[in-house]
Amino acid sequence: MPKISKQSIESLKGQLNLVDVVSPYVQLKQAGRSWTGLSPFTQEKTPSFYVHPDKGFFKCFSTGEGGDCYSFIMKIENLEFYEAVEFLSQKFNIPIQYENSKLDPKEQSIRKQAYEINALAAEWFHHHLIKSDQAEAIRTYWTEQRQFDLSIAREHLIGYAPPQPNALANFLQKKQYSIEALKASGLFFFNERETRIERLKCRFRGRLMIPIRDLNARVVAFTARQLEQTPLDDPSHKAKYVNSPETLLFHKSKILFGMDHARKHLQKDPQFLMVEGQLDAIRCWSVGLDTAIAPQGTAITEEQLLLIRRYEPSRVDCLLDGDSAGRKAALRTLPLTFKVGLEFQYLKLPEKVDPDDLLRKEGVQAIEALRQNSIGPIELLLEEALPKGRESTTQEKLNATQQVFELINHLKSDIAQEDYLKKVSKIIQISTANLFKDFSRFKQKKEKQNAYRQSTEPIPSSTNQTEPSDSRLTQANWDLLYLCLRFPKYGKQIAFTIDSDSIQKNTVPGKYLAKLLAEFYETQNPETLNFESIIESNEERQLLADIFTKELDIEDPILLINKCLRSLKVSILNHKKKTLTEIIEKSDTNSSNIIELMQKRKQISQELIDSQNIAIQ
Repeated sequence: MPKISKQSIESLKGQLNLVDVVSPYVQLKQAGRSWTGLSPFTQEKTPSFYVHPDKGFFKCFSTGEGGDCYSFIMKIENLEFYEAVEFLSQKFNIPIQYENSKLDPKEQSIRKQAYEINALAAEWFHHHLIKSDQAEAIRTYWTEQRQFDLSIAREHLIGYAPPQPNALANFLQKKQYSIEALKASGLFFFNERETRIERLKCRFRGRLMIPIRDLNARVVAFTARQLEQTPLDDPSHKAKYVNSPETLLFHKSKILFGMDHARKHLQKDPQFLMVEGQLDAIRCWSVGLDTAIAPQGTAITEEQLLLIRRYEPSRVDCLLDGDSAGRKAALRTLPLTFKVGLEFQYLKLPEKVDPDDLLRKEGVQAIEALRQNSIGPIELLLEEALPKGRESTTQEKLNATQQVFELINHLKSDIAQEDYLKKVSKIIQISTANLFKDFSRFKQKKEKQNAYRQSTEPIPSSTNQTEPSDSRLTQANWDLLYLCLRFPKYGKQIAFTIDSDSIQKNTVPGKYLAKLLAEFYETQNPETLNFESIIESNEERQLLADIFTKELDIEDPILLINKCLRSLKVSILNHKKKTLTEIIEKSDTNSSNIIELMQKRKQISQELIDSQNIAIQ
């Protein structure tokens, strides 16, 4: 993809507040001059993710991830570096310049074009719904059959896909996007060898179009609702709902419909309301239930639950269909909810009651009434595991408790496990003491099974594991780099004093230190040096994050700088002396160069003594 100018990269970063970049993904709370929240990269209950806006770096102490705004977006959005720059430029409406300012749109990144194509398609579909004469019946369907106001369609960009197979391709062809980007958008059926845009056939025809957005409210996909206008030659004609396929932008297991809308309302209502479909979520929003979200037409996934957990809701209320299939689907999600540590409550709908009808007739009050009679995960499990209308047998109770044990064994908290066991004891009338004994035996059995499984697994090969040749040398490189960055006024003296051969350039700290000292050597004012301008890799970005998020108590920086300079010099001299000694010991004593080698070793010994005098003032 085209290269963005270095000046633009630095300028964009300088105009961004890292808190604004991170906030859509992490619920941040201010802690002094820093901000903190739960890690977006792993599961945790205690916040270990820190943002330092004044320094422009973040640090996740759970995973070791760190870096600047670009590193964060690369990691969280799974982007390459230049794609991350484009992402932030577009999100914050800050223009960037490419090294070739006359760049043709076809040469831009496929991903960037795909975002634009989906946004244009959403507008195009919406225009057809609101303005097109042929969509009159669809507007009637929306307002009379679905009983939504047209203002709701305008607010959420609901659209209509015309039945003509090439209409969308013809519209987008005028925008000069590459055919590769059009294929990557997920909007078309196509032959891989196809080179003519006008021959691409729209995937969605004669359907109501519901845009699916990511956390930043960008359209990444669509759900298409079947209508009477859906043509018979549509390959998915009989399907009531059709989703976009998996694309560069859309991974249905990682996106929840409506999260971009719901997350903005959590301060007012700190619990998510999970419903089955997109139109159910839109209905919830229309009556004031703004924290409603929905999975993408499939069972909830662990990635989606982790996404929910980032926002630290007080709980998740799950609207549960009254039929058997709905309850069994909910049961299948229970192990995942326990695994990620989310508090779920289930709102039971009466059988054959459509949530859309219920919300339309009764509004928020309908949900409040259901919340009064909600049940927790253990109650749901036991309701399904035990017979209704008669006393449970001993074996039925044993089977039910085993299912409970499997479930709560996912919990890491002994207190939570105890609380759930007490609920089970009360519901099925088994003494708490006996229940605890059985659960203890269950855990011991599980631990033995896990230990056996681990003992039979092959030991991973260590042939690819590499260790630094000298950990002390690596640490000295890091320490000196830390001191250079924290006390740049000494940078020029260090650059003139250090032996460049003593820097361990095959490590990330050493490579960056060498570049930094070269800059110090040339500059007239070390304290104005732009440290970030010489970053060349994401590893270096993370390195700077490690340094700038570490507050070491240093009373005398000169003392530590001199100690590092001597340590580096001594390490390299000792390595040279050791190498010479090995050569001498293997050489013939009558060899002509043995004397020369011994003289060199003697010279190194003297340099080792002199190295104690290396110092800056």
